[in-house]
Amino acid sequence: MSYRPRVDPTEYAREKARKIEAAKRRREEIARKRAMEEGDTAPDPSPDPSPSRSYQEPSRSSPIAAERMQQKPPPPTFTPSPNKFAPSQQWLVGPLNPEGTEFDPAMFEKNRQQSGPTEDSDRPSTCLAINHSQTECCIGSSDHASYTISTRNGEPRSRLYSRNAGHMDWVSAACYLSDNRVMTGGMDGKVCLWRRGGSDCRDLYGEQGSVSVLSSLSNSTPIAASAGYDGSVIVWNCSSSSPSETKIENRRKQLPPITAFASDSEGNLAVSGSNNGLVSLWDLNKGVCLKAALGKHGTQVQKVINDENCGEIFYTAGVDGKIGMWDTRSQLGSATGNEIGATVSTSPFTSPSRSGAAPISGLVNVDDNHVLAAGGNDVALLDKRMNLQVVGKPMGGHKKPIASLCLGGGGLVSFSGSIDGMVIAHDLRTTRPIYGMGANKKSASFLGTTDTRLIVTGDDGHALVYAFS
Repeated sequence: MSYRPRVDPTEYAREKARKIEAAKRRREEIARKRAMEEGDTAPDPSPDPSPSRSYQEPSRSSPIAAERMQQKPPPPTFTPSPNKFAPSQQWLVGPLNPEGTEFDPAMFEKNRQQSGPTEDSDRPSTCLAINHSQTECCIGSSDHASYTISTRNGEPRSRLYSRNAGHMDWVSAACYLSDNRVMTGGMDGKVCLWRRGGSDCRDLYGEQGSVSVLSSLSNSTPIAASAGYDGSVIVWNCSSSSPSETKIENRRKQLPPITAFASDSEGNLAVSGSNNGLVSLWDLNKGVCLKAALGKHGTQVQKVINDENCGEIFYTAGVDGKIGMWDTRSQLGSATGNEIGATVSTSPFTSPSRSGAAPISGLVNVDDNHVLAAGGNDVALLDKRMNLQVVGKPMGGHKKPIASLCLGGGGLVSFSGSIDGMVIAHDLRTTRPIYGMGANKKSASFLGTTDTRLIVTGDDGHALVYAFS
């Protein structure tokens, strides 16, 4: 068994708290010196009892401070929604099993026959999907197989590969249909619809090159969409024993390979992002590409998500470090005057000490508070109602760039995984790191949460399940 370094969550939280307190004392000392130089009353040295980063009104006794207050509006703050439950205490403290329950693909007998019983699987995981009932997850692998495991205890359930069924190349995408059947897509250009139990599958060929994205379009009907390297989108209706397909292509010109895709909650409208930065709009009901060039990032689009409160608004994130908001009800493209053609765009991780903007690898909706969480060099909260302005300061803790991002604990705790295998949890109410875990020997590329579990997998091919209840 290989050694996997771990980080004590309690010690990590204490160390971060000490550093934060020391930095706060330094800021207070600098503020007192400046106030004395300006002839103002020294600020109260007692620490602020509130852990939030909300705007503090400056003292009106100083003319300079009063003038600054009039000129500069208060920055946005994150306030938890009263309609959502607060996270349980365990999400704020750390998992009940700090080491995690480990799943190794070599546990399966067929893998042991190939690699030997003492060897660990080292094939990188390529995707992660969790079913609608949150009882099972599917992990795609570069060994051409997919694995389903229990989200409760990490127990292996099935290996989706056999001599006569499965992919002939890397599994690049996976999703669960509304009836909990698994659908996988591969670099071989094939989509596999697996029977329950994983013993056999139905091969679906849409002639769209390598499949890059699979997305379930409905919570009540087994319908999914696949996006491929030929720039097309295929809608698969799996309600009957013979699934039907509707291929959607741009009529004028073939689009570049699609790397990110998301639809609204009804599965009607969708936005895709390509490897050259192109953003396109699709009508899945009518089967048409409404606008091939909605806008364009500078480089590859990494993430596309739909707004939880408005199905006609989408958000994209790219390797160019920009996040764009696309309101499909209004004019987009060159008419907006925006750099990438979006309604609004921002670069939250641009720093004078770094060259350019950090690539965005994670983008999620935070609760229903009109806030986004983005992962680049750090984790940042963005206010949708204030042109994606950063809320407070980016949440640090990582030594390497972030590779994945998700939410847990009722949507008020963020988990970010970096390319060095560390997973760090932040309390979004205080924007402070609360604990960390060494969850992968390489990159923690994929994260997922249920109501009580965190699942982590990545480039070492293993998966860890952390329990919070």
